[in-house]
Amino acid sequence: VVELMVRMLAPKAGDTVYDPACGTGGMLLETLQQVRESGGDDRLMLGHLFGQERNLTTAAIARMNLFLHGAEDFQIVRGDTLRQPAFLTGDKLATFDCVIANPPFSLKAWGEDAWPNDPWGRNFAGTPPKKYGDWAWVQHMITSMAPATGRMAVVLPHGALFRMGSEGKIRSKVLDLDLIEAVIGLGPNLFYGTSLAACIVVARRRKPEDRRSKVLLVDASDLFRKGRNQNMLDHEHVQVIFD
Repeated sequence: VVELMVRMLAPKAGDTVYDPACGTGGMLLETLQQVRESGGDDRLMLGHLFGQERNLTTAAIARMNLFLHGAEDFQIVRGDTLRQPAFLTGDKLATFDCVIANPPFSLKAWGEDAWPNDPWGRNFAGTPPKKYGDWAWVQHMITSMAPATGRMAVVLPHGALFRMGSEGKIRSKVLDLDLIEAVIGLGPNLFYGTSLAACIVVARRRKPEDRRSKVLLVDASDLFRKGRNQNMLDHEHVQVIFD
């Protein structure tokens, strides 16, 4: 799934890459790997990889993981992204060419009390409910996209596409901005810790002319290899979805 997301964002040597829920750094590493495989000079990625992770131990593992895989200059900051984002430019959020994340599904008590008065303007589409932080992550990531080159891919639980109430209103406002490029429905049981089916939402700050006012919907729910404990997305599945 990570390979698919990074391929869709098509990072180039010199792009800045940001994961606001970076875990052990797997998405940042995949970005670096794909720049290398495409023939790009990975030295141009020095100082261009950024991640924030709430868990102290996990953030430390991410730093080791990146270092052991040849990344020499990066920033992994420990902290709560939704309550206290780490990367700022003046009094605004820093922006990046590629924003990618697999944030915790339907995070509870994520900081909804402070969201209506968010000092970084991430509440542009509204406040998600206390029980579901998914659209807070999406709004944070959209705000973190660079003005011209920014693109984004995020994994969400399928329910984030359908739940109504405040989330329905947020979705409508986000769609009105015409940033959403694609929504890809994935099969069940692809992620550790949940058997729920997930989806990938892809956004782009400047959509190509022929894709404006449109959203590509991809049903990939039957593309997986069944495993005993967990299903797998194989390379041929990735290629079909990518095409």
